[in-house]
This record gives sequence, structure tokens and C-alpha cells, in this order.
Amino acid sequence: MLDKKFINLEILKAINEVFKRLNILRRWTSVTTDDKYNELAKQALNCITAYMLASFTEGNGNIINWERFPKIALYRAFQKVYVYFDTPEHIIDEICAIGNINKDAFNKATMDIIKELTNDDFSEFLSEGLGTDEMEIYRAATKIATLVELEENSSLMKNSGEYRDKYTEIQRSLEKFNHIPGVAEFSDPSGEFFKLLLKISKLRNQNRWAVQPYTVNCSVLGHLFDTGILAYFIGLEHFNGDEKIAAKMFHMGIFHDLAEVWTSDVPSPIKDRISGFRAATEKYESMVLQRYFYNNVPPFMADKLRLVMFEEEANSSFHNIMKAADYLSADSECWRQYVSGSRDLYFLSPGITGYDDKLTSGKLFLPPICKMLHDYFLKYSLKVISQFEI
Repeated sequence: MLDKKFINLEILKAINEVFKRLNILRRWTSVTTDDKYNELAKQALNCITAYMLASFTEGNGNIINWERFPKIALYRAFQKVYVYFDTPEHIIDEICAIGNINKDAFNKATMDIIKELTNDDFSEFLSEGLGTDEMEIYRAATKIATLVELEENSSLMKNSGEYRDKYTEIQRSLEKFNHIPGVAEFSDPSGEFFKLLLKISKLRNQNRWAVQPYTVNCSVLGHLFDTGILAYFIGLEHFNGDEKIAAKMFHMGIFHDLAEVWTSDVPSPIKDRISGFRAATEKYESMVLQRYFYNNVPPFMADKLRLVMFEEEANSSFHNIMKAADYLSADSECWRQYVSGSRDLYFLSPGITGYDDKLTSGKLFLPPICKMLHDYFLKYSLKVISQFEI
């Protein structure tokens, strides 16, 4: 358990740096330069797949420690941007074989880097999932998510013969996870679970700042990972280190915009401007989730998914604090735009200052340390814009 006293601004800034790097690090670079295939979107798809796969596994009689998944996800995110980058796993394995290098060396390197960027306690905290059944489920989920992306890029790869080689490689890597209930079902490209993941993956096509001169492509899919991680730390701080509540908030963040697969993104300013429109939108979102999501998974999985869905009435007590995480994620995206060169005023106002108004007025709340991260984003953005005012 991470005592909330060990959460500080430097840790949150280190996590925000991971978001930035994930957002920029591209995937499938041998066949495409499309930046919608970035590691931030992949981490979100990993987490969605892991929750669904773990739900299936639990429904088949296995015991799941749900509190481990946020730590595993963030540990893997640090590892991706500071250790593995875009190097394929099979190449790492071949190099290790030549050098007689144990793969545990990569975990040690990851832990050391996290220590350097944060502190010893935080590195130990994130490493608690290593060697667990939940880590095995998460690793299997990452392979399934990679297979989803492979299918999306198949038309670019089939002429070169690369598709078949990659498909075979992924399927072979999944064989060591066949003991996990659900792996065979989720990795079947003709199966319903796989088709559902393919649909969810399309959230990478929706840009959250589409009508602004953005310099970094921030997709709805990638935004889910930001929100989930930030919700986790808001939960840890606000609920005195209660990992069970914080993990629930993490998973709620990972799924909070899932309905946009079928509804598209209706911007908050319009929801708030037209009387009754937000409430009607929320009802519509619940309707499409029932029709296209819950109805396409077994009832026991649907029940597990409802536990973390923002639209469910049973989760209404989390609405304001999850909205605070949602807006803090938007802060991070606006900060990325300024770091990468945009000077458009919108990302400051109404972007970050709009959230600041909600915090100042008491409409939304952030616990003190997480509020420091918002203040950091605000201060940085104000400084950037003040240098370019006409």
C-alpha cells in the first residue's frame, strides 16, 4: 500500500512526462507513419483488454486482485518509454540470447529508472505486480491488443508478406498464456470479443482537439489511459491510500468515454450550453452501451463491466471526482500542445482556465497534491502565452 504522504508533485510530473512520451512514441513504424498508432493509445487498449480478460477469468472461478492492475499498467508505461521504446520483443530476446542476458535485467533497469525519476518507495509500489497472475493476464492482454492493431494495419502489410510473419509471431507468443481462461476466445479474430476490441480501438481515430491547431494528436483512446491513471492518484490521495477505491477509479477512467465508440465525441461546451442536452446525451450513451456493448458479452462480464462504467447510476457518487480526473487529463493534453510549440490561446482559455474556474467555484474538487499538478499546468501555459501576446 502506498501511503498518500508519498504522493508528491514530482511523482505526478514524472507520470505526466510518461504520458507525453507515450503520446509521441509511434508504433508500427515499419509500415506506417500514422501518429494515431502511438503508445498512449496502445496502453489504453491494453488496459481495456486486461479488464475484460480478467473479468472473463474471474467468471471462470479464478481470484483476481484488481488493485494490482493500475500499478502494472503504470509500471509497463514507464518501461515502454524508458527501456523498450519501439523495439520488438523478439529482437530484444535475440539480443539477450547473444549476450547471455537475463530478461530480469530489464525489470531491474525499469525499477532503477523509476527510482531516479521519483523515489524508492514509489518504485517498490509500482513493482508489486511483478510475477503475479494479474501481470500474466496483463501481458496476455497486451498481445491480444497488438493482434487487434495488426488486423487494423493488415492491408499495409499483406503485400510485403510481413502480415503473416507478424500474425504467426503474436499467436506463438500467446501460446504460453493459453492456461488463462479467455485468452483463446479473445485472440480469435473471428470471435465476438475480438470484433468488439476492434471496434473499441477505433477511438484512436477521434481527435479530442479536432477544430484547434493542435501540434500533438490526442485521441479519445489515449485520453482514457491519462484519465485512468490520474483518477487513480486522485483516489489514493482523497481516500487516504485506499487502493480498492483508487483501482475502481482507475478502471472507471479507462472506460469513461467508451460510449463514444458509437456516439462520437460531443464537446462539453455544447452539452452545457443547450438546456437538457447533457442529460439527454447521457441517456443516449447508456442506451448504446446496452445495445452494442453489454449485449455482446456474457451476462457475468456485463455485470463486471457495469461496476466501472461512468453511466451507471450505482457509480453516481463518483461522477464529480471522475470528472475532475477527466479535466486534469485535458490539462495535460493542453500542456503537451504548448510544450510541442502551439501558441493557440484556446488551450489556455477556456482549456485550462475553464477547469480552474470550476475548481475555484467549488463545482469540482481536486485533493491538494493533485491540485498542484493543475496549478503547474496553468502556470506553465500562462507563461508561454504571455510571451506571445500581441
